[in-house]
Amino acid sequence: MTKKILVVEDEVITAMGMTDMLELWGYEPLEPAATASEALERVAAQKPDLVILDIRIQGEADGIETAKKIRQMIQVPVVFVTGYTDSEIRKRAEAASPAGYLVKPIDLDRLKSVLSSILG
Repeated sequence: MTKKILVVEDEVITAMGMTDMLELWGYEPLEPAATASEALERVAAQKPDLVILDIRIQGEADGIETAKKIRQMIQVPVVFVTGYTDSEIRKRAEAASPAGYLVKPIDLDRLKSVLSSILG
């Protein structure tokens, strides 16, 4: 069975690039979300097997808060993506127990490796 992956990213080009790669690698990318509310709606409706979540997204809630809400809904691994690496953000992110943490620009080999280690 193909693993469903939700990308939560407010940069359209980045989101589409990731979904294209996921499809190429044999995963089933869901329609990307740009905000916390879109992400929560898609998680509730489509039950992804994994969520790739940018820490800085549009809207009131950031990716870290969104990850915690997703975890309250379903037990699904979350991989954080961020262009920011300061210790405060990293500390907050680690408190959300991510399955992985990638820094932008995303190294596609690293992304593929993280996904295969989590999803098998």
